[in-house]
Amino acid sequence: MELMAVVMIIGILTAVAVPQYRKVVDRSRFTKAQVMAKSMYDSCQRLISEWGVDYYSNVPVASSGNRWRISRLDIGSESLLPSGFIIVTDGVISGAGFQYALQNDCSVNINQIGGNYVGTSMKFNGQKFYNCNDNGSGACDIYNVE
Repeated sequence: MELMAVVMIIGILTAVAVPQYRKVVDRSRFTKAQVMAKSMYDSCQRLISEWGVDYYSNVPVASSGNRWRISRLDIGSESLLPSGFIIVTDGVISGAGFQYALQNDCSVNINQIGGNYVGTSMKFNGQKFYNCNDNGSGACDIYNVE
């Protein structure tokens, strides 16, 4: 009887703890996403300061097509990226359950590719995250994104 009571208590605690644990894990991933987005944005701004912008097309001089060349940014080498992050293509980095795409205006499009809210997307403009699309999953509320 005592053993059954202990197993029931452990089951109840697990039922409460597991969802909270998942939220904590998702928040920690989002914190990594914030740091990466800010790094990409800041590096993009430094690139503009160093190389300038083609005012006819509003495209950076050191760009490739319509994407900034990540290889030209301060975070450009994969050996300089945090553990678990990889360069997918020029202008796109993946890691911590998100994919980050640097835009010509230095904003960063972020799509969640892992965790509880796969498919959630948002944008970072150097100051805040906005345009969150979570398909009704509630990720925007958890991440405190507009």
